[in-house]
Amino acid sequence: MTSRELPWIGLRTATGVCALFVSLHGIWNLYGLDLRIDTLISVLYCLLPFLSFFVFLFMKRLELEVVAHVLIAAGYLASYAFLNWRTCSGFGYCTTVEATIQVTLLTKSVLAAVAVVFLSTLTLLLDVRHATKSESHSAH
Repeated sequence: MTSRELPWIGLRTATGVCALFVSLHGIWNLYGLDLRIDTLISVLYCLLPFLSFFVFLFMKRLELEVVAHVLIAAGYLASYAFLNWRTCSGFGYCTTVEATIQVTLLTKSVLAAVAVVFLSTLTLLLDVRHATKSESHSAH
């Protein structure tokens, strides 16, 4: 292990921790959720974050991992905001759709999903494994 690999390892570790938090939150979302109302949105609300850690573990190409995490984070934000809007409009305390999305974006689980996207992107930009392979091939 070289000093160039340490930031990459740190970013991958932080990404994994955030992805695990998001996935565990997806499991936790099942508790108390009424799947009879807006079934598709409710399933997405639980399934998308649940997939985060598995994408982190099993996707081999970082480019595809980043794309998958972007889709997970966007879908999770959309489904969460929709369910928040449904709840607050049912009780009559909604102000605007934008305010509901902003409040949803500031929840820990959505912030963690966005952090996974950010950290995965940084990892992709600092991918020393690919850079060291290119350097070793050009040195020969």
